[in-house]
Amino acid sequence: MDILGFGLFLLTAAVLALAPGPSTLLILSHALSGDPRRPLSLMAGALLGNLLLIAMTVLGLSAILFASQNGFTVLRWIGAGYLIWLGIAYWRNLEAVAPDVQNQARSVQVLRYRALVSQAFLTSVTNPKGLLFYFAFLPQFAPAGSGKQFLLLGGSYLALFMIALGLYALAGHRLAALIANPKVQLWKNRVTGGLLIGAGLSLLRAERG
Repeated sequence: MDILGFGLFLLTAAVLALAPGPSTLLILSHALSGDPRRPLSLMAGALLGNLLLIAMTVLGLSAILFASQNGFTVLRWIGAGYLIWLGIAYWRNLEAVAPDVQNQARSVQVLRYRALVSQAFLTSVTNPKGLLFYFAFLPQFAPAGSGKQFLLLGGSYLALFMIALGLYALAGHRLAALIANPKVQLWKNRVTGGLLIGAGLSLLRAERG
């Protein structure tokens, strides 16, 4: 790949990385709680999920999955179902709205952060829109069998994506003090849940393109 092609990829990848999605929504929502460990846990989960997708792309497993209409359809339904379930959980889980983390047992905190890592990981690996990037868009910039180029492109996008998540987390953390009211936190959680449900429903109509 020449420098011009790589520059075009970086520009497109930066736009896609900054675009709002389920992962950025989760990051922003938990950053607004004021506890910096929450968005960091989500970022760790997103990192692991994207690393798995990059590995699948490098190994050629993505081409097998993407070539199968049934495989993509099943994955789309799984991703949509998970987002809808997660949205309902956020809407109803009042304990997660404005918890007093300082007064909780350490073991409970650790379990909560691990759950956030799992949430972000599953959101990353079951979101067909993210899969389309790695399995359909990325191969347009690298020839088949070029593992090094896939690693370069995938790693570059992942770096941009993590920077974008960090910016969302920083913005949410700065705004946390302004919405410390429990009622505001409640509605924030419900908005997050509603948007996740909407994202899941939109995936039911997604096409491979």
